[in-house]
Amino acid sequence: MHAAAPDWRTDARSTADVAVVRVAEQRDHGAVRVSYGEVTVTTQVTAYQRRTPDGVVLETVPLDMPAQHLSTRAVWYDVDEEALLGAGLSVVRIPGALHAAEHAAIGLLPLFATCDRWDIGGMSTVVHPHTGCPTVFVHDGHPGGAGFAERGHAVLLPWLTATRAAIADCECRAGCPSCVQSPKCGNGNVPLDKAGAITVLDVVVGHVAGEPTQRS
Repeated sequence: MHAAAPDWRTDARSTADVAVVRVAEQRDHGAVRVSYGEVTVTTQVTAYQRRTPDGVVLETVPLDMPAQHLSTRAVWYDVDEEALLGAGLSVVRIPGALHAAEHAAIGLLPLFATCDRWDIGGMSTVVHPHTGCPTVFVHDGHPGGAGFAERGHAVLLPWLTATRAAIADCECRAGCPSCVQSPKCGNGNVPLDKAGAITVLDVVVGHVAGEPTQRS
């Protein structure tokens, strides 16, 4: 072995899944439901990529790594798909919009909870088995939870309002590390839809700011 300074870097590619174990608190706001509870996060590194300094992929190397399981706590919101479609999102844009909203929320939570973005993680999906609809999770990265997701649940409205403002106020066109890109994304920050994230958060914040109603 010897020291070297190659003109490339490596990034891990991974998959993630969040299973709801127990819902501790839940609030219904019409088309939006906000929950907090115990979850199991399963992650698995599936490959690594060699990239040039400007991000061009040189090689993708598959890996056969064991899955890792984390029992922790999370805050999440789910949204009726019809509400997103009614706000102007097409079906094909929803995955990137949720993903971008998730990244931005993780980046802003440290302003409301005493944590670093590396202390928390997240996942977004168009259809989650527990909710049956588009869902965004933000979870603690420590076994048993560390109080960060619980704090996010308590201050969800100002947190997501600030998240929406941070995305909208960023001067980039399609998303950057200052708004919706994440340095630890296992999917290589794909797909991301910056404008779609603003739409998602408009729907969520708009419903949460109103009077809670029971969703059928």
